[in-house]
Amino acid sequence: MEFEDKAKEKNEMNVSKDSKIFLELREIVNRFDPISLVKNGAPDNEHDDLTTALLELLCKESLDEIRDLLINCEDWYGYDPNDIKEEYRERYNQKIDQTHKDILNWYATKKNKN
Repeated sequence: MEFEDKAKEKNEMNVSKDSKIFLELREIVNRFDPISLVKNGAPDNEHDDLTTALLELLCKESLDEIRDLLINCEDWYGYDPNDIKEEYRERYNQKIDQTHKDILNWYATKKNKN
């Protein structure tokens, strides 16, 4: 699927989880690795729901919502991002910012190739 082909009716998306685009975005998400599941031995597909949600935002070009999703996905794993201790908050924010930047840079290269 090319990003130019994204505008299907009802914003439906048909991207296979073994497609090159999905796997590339999965790599970024797995580096982000909310709550360190992959780092601690979870399978590579552990965050595929997050990868899918991010890809849907990219396909709709809802780029402003990506950072919020990265923050709010903590809820999916049973954690409230507001509960992060002050001593870890700066590192957490840097991780969010870096991942957001990585996703937008990756998206720009994909979009420019089409």
